[in-house]
Formats: sequence, C-alpha cells, structure tokens
Amino acid sequence: MGLVRLAWIFLACALLVQPAQARPSGAALAECRDESELLAALEQGIEQLNGRRAVFDSIYNDAFPASMSLDEVLQGAQNGGRQAWPDTIDCSALAEQYQSALADYRHAQSRLQRQQASWAALPDSMRDALVLVWQSRQRLLIHGEVLQQQLSADESPAQSSAEQALLQAAINRSQGQLSDLRRELFAILPALQREPTAVRLGDLLQLWRNAYALNPANDLPRQQLLDALPAEVAESAREYFRLARLDALVQRNALNDVRAWMWSRYPLLFEQLPPQARDGLLLDEARAFHTRLNWLFADTRASYRAGKDGEAGTPGWLKIVEYLFGVLLLCLLVLLARRSRAPAATVQGRFARWARGRRLAEPLSRITASVPRLLPWLLGLVGIGLLHMLFTHWRLPLLTTFLPLARLYILYGLISLAGEWLLQRTAQQAGSFLNEEQLAQAQRQARLAAAVAVVPLLVQDFIALGVGPSRLLDICGWLSVLGVLLALGLLLRSRREDFIEALKSFLPSRGDRLIEQLLGKRLFLLVAPIAAPPLLLALLANFMHKALFAYDWYRRLFARSFRLRVAAVEGEPAPDVAAQDSVGLASYRVWFLENDPAKVPFIDSGLYAQVRKSLDPWLDDRTQDNALLLTGPNGAGKSTIVPRLQKELAEQQPDIQVLRLVVEDKVTTAEALLALLGSALGIDLAAGPSTLVREDAARQPTLVVIDDAQNLFLRQVGGLAGWEALLGLVNARVENLFWLVLIDNHAWAYLSNVYGRDYQFRSIKVARRWSQNDIRSLVLSRNHLSGCRIRYDNILLATRGPEAGSIRNAEQLYFSLLWDACQGNPAIALRLWLRSIRMEGNTVVVGLPDEVVGSGLEALDRDLHFVYAAISIHENMSSDELVSATALPERVVRRALKTGQDMGFLERGENRRYRIVALWYPIVTRLLARKNLLHE
Repeated sequence: MGLVRLAWIFLACALLVQPAQARPSGAALAECRDESELLAALEQGIEQLNGRRAVFDSIYNDAFPASMSLDEVLQGAQNGGRQAWPDTIDCSALAEQYQSALADYRHAQSRLQRQQASWAALPDSMRDALVLVWQSRQRLLIHGEVLQQQLSADESPAQSSAEQALLQAAINRSQGQLSDLRRELFAILPALQREPTAVRLGDLLQLWRNAYALNPANDLPRQQLLDALPAEVAESAREYFRLARLDALVQRNALNDVRAWMWSRYPLLFEQLPPQARDGLLLDEARAFHTRLNWLFADTRASYRAGKDGEAGTPGWLKIVEYLFGVLLLCLLVLLARRSRAPAATVQGRFARWARGRRLAEPLSRITASVPRLLPWLLGLVGIGLLHMLFTHWRLPLLTTFLPLARLYILYGLISLAGEWLLQRTAQQAGSFLNEEQLAQAQRQARLAAAVAVVPLLVQDFIALGVGPSRLLDICGWLSVLGVLLALGLLLRSRREDFIEALKSFLPSRGDRLIEQLLGKRLFLLVAPIAAPPLLLALLANFMHKALFAYDWYRRLFARSFRLRVAAVEGEPAPDVAAQDSVGLASYRVWFLENDPAKVPFIDSGLYAQVRKSLDPWLDDRTQDNALLLTGPNGAGKSTIVPRLQKELAEQQPDIQVLRLVVEDKVTTAEALLALLGSALGIDLAAGPSTLVREDAARQPTLVVIDDAQNLFLRQVGGLAGWEALLGLVNARVENLFWLVLIDNHAWAYLSNVYGRDYQFRSIKVARRWSQNDIRSLVLSRNHLSGCRIRYDNILLATRGPEAGSIRNAEQLYFSLLWDACQGNPAIALRLWLRSIRMEGNTVVVGLPDEVVGSGLEALDRDLHFVYAAISIHENMSSDELVSATALPERVVRRALKTGQDMGFLERGENRRYRIVALWYPIVTRLLARKNLLHE
C-alpha cells in the first residue's frame, strides 16, 4: 500500500516539473511578446485551415449541413491559407515550437490546396453536374428537416406513433441510399479526372446503372399509413418523397454528364471495356434520355411550389409569371419576324433602283434581292438565341429545352427557301423556264425535302439535350447526314432532266453519256447528292462572272483566257476570202473608214464633257483661263469632238466664232506659224503677241482650235521655234480668244520633257481609253448605217448550258475581245472589226478579232527603232525630216522606211509622209517604250 502511494507521489511530481521545464520563464515571455502573439496567430490559422478542410471534405463525404451553400464552401477553400508567415523568429525560446507549428500549417495548407485544385481541375460539365447535385441535396435536406420538426411536434396517440416510426424508417432508408450514391459519385470524379482508365470507366458505368435501381418512391408508405397522419404531415411526407425522387433523377443526370464527358474526351476507353460492359451501353443511353425528360418535368413542377419554412426557392406564382412572360416574348418574336418582311422589301427595292448602273452596288443588289424573304427567319434565329440566354438566366428549363424546336422550325424555313432557289437555278442553268404551276410545285418539293432533312436533326437535338455525347448521338449524327442527302436527292429528283442538263452545261461533253447513266431513275437518289456540289460551284462561278464583268480588268482577263482556250483547242480560224462578197465588203468598209462627222453618229466617251468643263468658265467670264491642251493617243477621238463643239456653240453661243486650223505640214519656224495664224485670224502677227493684245478689245470672241499641233516642231536644233511662237501667243493676256490645242500624246510627252509640263499650259486634258460600251456603240452604230445584219460565228456562240446559242452572250464575248485587242482606241477598234468579219450577202459574219503579230519588230536594228521612235513622236514625217531629226545616214533612214513598209506597220500618204499604221500603233509604241525610246 505504501509502495503504491509512493508511485503516485512520484508521478505527480514529474507532471508538475515537466511543464515548468518546457515553458519559458516569465522574463523570457516578456522579451518574446511579439513572437508569442505570432505563434498564437499561427496556431489559430492552423485551426482555420483544418476547419476549412473539414468543410471541404464534407462535400465528398456527404456530411455538410443543409444550411451551408456551395459558394460558402468553395469561397472558404479558395481564401484559405493566403497569409504569409516568416520562416524564422528571433525568440530562441519559442523557435522550436514555432517551426513545428509552421510545418503543421504548411502541411494543412498544401492539403487544402490539393483539394481545391482537384475541384478546379474538373471540367465545366462535371462541375455543373455537381452543382446540380448539391442544390438538389440541399433542397431535400431542408425539406427533411421541416418534416422532422413536424413529426417531433406532433402529439398523436400511440396508434399514430407506429405510423410515424414507419415513416421515419422510410425517410432514413431513402436518405441513406441517396447519400451512398452521392459519396460514390464524389469519390470517383477526382480519380477519373486525374487518371482515366478503362477500369475506372467501368466503375462509373456500373455506378450509373446502379443509380437506375434506386427509386425512393418505392419507400413511400402506403396510402392508409399516410391517411392516419395529420394532413400537414402527410402532405410534407409526399412532398419529401417527390423531392427524393427528383434527387435520384438529378444524380442519374450527373452520372450521365460525366459519362458524356468521358465519351467526348476519351472515346478509346469505351473500346477497351469488357464486352459485357459495352453490350448494354446503347440501352443505358436510351434510359438516360428518358431520365432527362422525367427530371425536366419533375423539376418544373417542383419549382412551382412555394418554399417551406427556411427553404430558399422561387414562389410558385412568380415562376408561373416568368413562364407566361417567356411565352409572351416568343409570340412577340414571331410577330416581329413576320412584320419585318414588308419594310425590308421596300428598302431593298429602293436600293435596287439606286444601284442600277453602279459597278459596286449592282452585284450587291442581286445578292440582297432575297433579303426580304430571309429576314424574318434570320430575325427569328437571332431572337431565339437571345431568348435562350434570358431563359437560362431566369432558370426556365422547360422553355430552354424546347427552344430547339423553334430553332429547327426556322431551319426548316431556311432549307425550304434554299431548296426552292436551287431548283430555280438548276432550271435556269439547264435553259428551262418555270411557269407559275411549276414554281408552285418546286415550292412544295422544297418544303417536303426540308421536312425530310429536319426530322433527323430534331431527333439529334433531343438526344444531344437528353443524353449528350454518346454512341446514340453518333448514330443520330450519321442519320442526320443521310437525311440531308436523301432530302437533296428527293429535291433534285423533281427536276431530274433539268439537273442532268445543268451538269452537262459546264462539264466536258465527253462525259454526257456517263452523266445520263449515273443519274438514271434507279441510281438518282444515290448519285444526285454527290453531283450537287459541282453544280453549286458552277452556279457560284456564274454569279461571280456576272458580278465581276463590270470591271475592266476582269473583262480583259476573261477575253485573253478565252483567246488562249480557243487557240489551244481549235486554233485561230482564218476568214474564207473566197467565200466573201468583195463588192459588198468594199461598200461596207466605207462606213467604218468614214471620218466626216456629218455622216456618222457621234459617240460621247466623256471627252467632250471634259472639254466643255474647261471652256464654260471662259464663255461665262472672259477673264478666266483661255487655253486648253487636249492630248491623247493617235485615233483616240480628239478631233471628233470639234464638230460637235462647233454645232453646240453655234446653237447656244451664236456670238462665239469658231476657227479650226488643221496643221497638215510641218510648220517649225516662228514666221511660218505667225503667218498661218494671222491669216486665220485676219490680222498681221509679224510683231508677235503684242498685236493680239492691242486688237483684243475690238475682236469678236473666238475659239481657235489648232488640230495636229505635233506638226509645229521637229526634234532638231532650231526645230522648236514654231512651238515656242505658239506658246507666246497662247500666254498673251487676252480675253476674247480661247486656244484649244490638240496634240498627240507622244509629242506632248517629248515637249513636256523639254519645257516642263506645267510651264506651257495650265489646263491639260487627256483623252482616256474608251470603255467597252463606247466601243460597242461605235461599231454597232456604223453597222446600222450600212443596213447589214450581224451573225456571230459558231466559235463565239456557246453550245452548252443556258447561254447556248445566245446572241447576247456572243456579242458580249466578242466586244470583250475587241476592247482588249484595241486597248480602248476607237480607230483601232473599227479596223479590227473589219479584219474579223466576212460578208455573206447582206449578212456580216463576225469571228474572232484578228490582231497583227509584231514578233519580227524585236529583231530589227536599234537604228531602225530610233527612226520609228521619231515617227511616233512626230506622228508623221518625210524622209528628209527623218534624216534631219535623227542625224542618221540617209541610207539607214531609207532602209528603216523600206523595212517598215514591207512588214506592213508603216504607210506612206499622198503627201509623201510616213506614219504608223493604226493597227500596229499599240504594238510599235509598246516596243519602243520598253526600249526607252519614247517619253511616255
């Protein structure tokens, strides 16, 4: 007994001595006051981290309280452990204890961060599924607590206590089953996310199948037991088991969402499953679709009920108002879409009228022609997208789920319009005309084809909503593709003959027989969808061709590519001279070589308007600038505007005198020029410009037109005196004279390099290239005067497609070729026209423009090129003038002239002056410019 007492005394002493040794003295604690407070804060942080870890773990253990929201748990986990602690402290007495606490803190912090990272690493589909599971569990627990309070507060006789015990057992049984399923779901997700394997996937599928065996409604007591309970308790019990059934549906959907994510992310894992696990997968996916529909209606009905005491939720009346408002918005969207067609048609009509004749806007007007029919459907599509966002925000799952029905209806309308357009364009490509009855039939066929295409898409949308990525959805995807192909085949079968002819119109003729065989009645539905894309490409190319044909660069490219194709396939056809009517051709040529403006129509290429724009200010106010130089290539139409100008001035300004002076021979001295102009003006200009100034006030307002001003100089010493004398007269300060000087572009380029462009004339206009329409008007107007009919050669007539035998398209093609060959020069265009025709009685047969070939020019000597450059600059020269201007031996000049005449690009006029033949003008000047022998 004494021995035992002694042991107890020794133990008590040991316990009293140990704390005193472990803890620092009072003086030491006074010196380490800050470190002590830091240690206490660190120990408090450890407790907080452990508390947050415990709360976070409760998600996976299904042990968190019903009053806690998911946002609180996740926010607490994210904010945990953000404080920075020092690695060491200055107090040696507390250093060991601080290091131990700091290690515990960092260990707890790392574990909390791993838990947080495992949640953050989950994909959005998994996280959204867990949120729904959480919300369903909280709603069920809250209602369960309310039911428990009602049962506890119920003071019923002993007979009712037995029913309450049975009810309590059923509640506990359903809660346990649902809680076990949640724990298994939360436990399998991190493992699947970290390392997805076929074994874990099999466990997931097994858990998914087990969830279908869970039916809390079976635990609901029989009706007699509920009738024995108070009415409020019985209604709460029924509501609880309805929510329990809804919770089971939510967990099944969550498991299906995880399976869908695995299917889309790791499809090969499903192939590695055992056969028994894969066999029933398709049936399980069908059950998932049924579960999704049940959950949709069950969740909607549950949302109508007002929350119980302490239950967070939307009141039933407010949810009903939201649904009614959503339906009202759908009706307003339909009304707005229907009413938008008429204003769109009005705006499009105005735009089409404004776009006529505008190169950029006219193709756009053809594109926007279908906007009034498409706009209601497009507005509906955009509106449904906005409503989907609104219904999702309001949490209206019933309306959100069935919005794809409206979207597919819009898709049905768009496919109908596209099918109708395709049938019309197919008939147009085949050269067929659809009457009103055929158009109505095409519309019915388009609607039938649209229905065939939309039905599989509707099934696919429902499977995507109910099941998600799955084998069933893949099957529906293939069925949707087959449905679209079948719809396209049915659509085109209604116009089978037109479809065949449309394909023949742009494919090589050697494949016609094969096309007819493949697109027979038996194989049409199979082959037509495959042959439709080439037809669509051909229609697109045809549209782009028409849209781009308004641009000069495309016309030129198209003309040259056509000429290359013709040269590669058939060769350049030469006119049959023997078959021509030489007498008729000679009389026909007269109209195209006629230069008398009184006998041929005037074609306004815009040059006349430019000249009048510079002349009109002087006509209104004599003090304005009184000189204009008009330059351009030889044959560009500079001289043709003078008779028109004389005629209009005689009608509009009868007091204006017009003097036209054509300089036919070279006038290179000042005396000769002053004598020439003095004779025309009726005064003596020997004294120079001063005479003009003295007599200006008494002079009648006069327009002086100097044509062929390139004859006023020679490129030699002293050869610019005539031009300088003209500049002196033009720059004299007079009011009643207006000088209009017409000069060749190469001569003006040379003079600009000598004197400077802006120091000679202040106002300069350049005759630009004629447009294709102007060239066409010029040729056809001359042909109209001849009284002959035009027939285009077979090489210009299309033999296939909607343009087969079309005179309009042949004419458009020919004038594209002619415009490219003449480079917008009207004089060259008239001569090329004559080279591309042959006469057959009173009919002009038009073939390809026959351009001259200047390949031999490149091989000539440089001295010869120098001679030809002098002729180009001066437009016309005699042999003596060439010798003087080029400083070359006479024999070289004569050889150059003889070679040019032999090759056909030089001609000698009656006045023994040499000039470049009009057809050769572009080729010769292009060659000389490339050799830097011309100044432009």
